[in-house]
Amino acid sequence: MTSVKGGERERILNAATKLFAALGYDATDIGQIAETAGLSAKAVSSHFGAKRDLYIAVMERAHTLHAAVVKERIRDLQVAPPEDKVAAVHRFIDAYIDFAAEHPEVPSLWMHRWLSDASDVSSLEAQYVQPLAEFAIENIIPASNVEHADVHYTINSMIWCVHGFVLSGVFDAAAQRRGPDDPRAMRRFRAHMHQMIHRTLGLPGSPP
Repeated sequence: MTSVKGGERERILNAATKLFAALGYDATDIGQIAETAGLSAKAVSSHFGAKRDLYIAVMERAHTLHAAVVKERIRDLQVAPPEDKVAAVHRFIDAYIDFAAEHPEVPSLWMHRWLSDASDVSSLEAQYVQPLAEFAIENIIPASNVEHADVHYTINSMIWCVHGFVLSGVFDAAAQRRGPDDPRAMRRFRAHMHQMIHRTLGLPGSPP
C-alpha cells in the first residue's frame, strides 16, 4: 500500500515531469509544480529540496524508463543468431518509436535540453545519454554491411527524427500536422524509419 509521503512524492514527480516537458526547466518554478500537484510549495521542497534536485529526479526517472527499453532491444540483438540480426535491428527501431509515442514527455524533456534549457545542470548527457547511446551503437555496428556507414550519425538521426515526429508530427497535403495519434501517419513514419536505417547501414535483404 502506498504511503501518504510516497503518494505525495509521486504526485510531485508527475507534476514536475508534465511542466518540465511542456515549459522547460527554466520556465517552471516550484510554485507551479506545487499547484499542479495540489500541494504547498513547502511540501514540494520538503520532498526534493531545490528545483534543481527535483529536475534531476525527473530526468533520472525518465532515463530509467528509456534505458529499460533500449537495453532490452539491444540485448535481443546481442543474442540473436546471425540470420536474425537484421530483424533484431528493426525490432529496436520499432521499440524506440513505440516508447517515444507512449512517453512523449521523455523526448520533450531532452528536446528542451538540446535547446539549451537547464544549461546549469550539465552532467546529464555524460551520465545518461552517452553511455546508453554508445551501448546501442557499438552493438549495431557489426550488423552494418557498408564499409563507411556512420552508425553513430545514423542512430542519432533516428533519435532526432523520432523525437521530432512524436512532438511535432509532419505536414500532410492539406498542411495539417499529423503525428503518432494518426494511424496512417504513424505507419508511413515507421516504414520510412525502417527504410532509412536499413539502407543507410546497408543491411541485407529488404526492410519490413
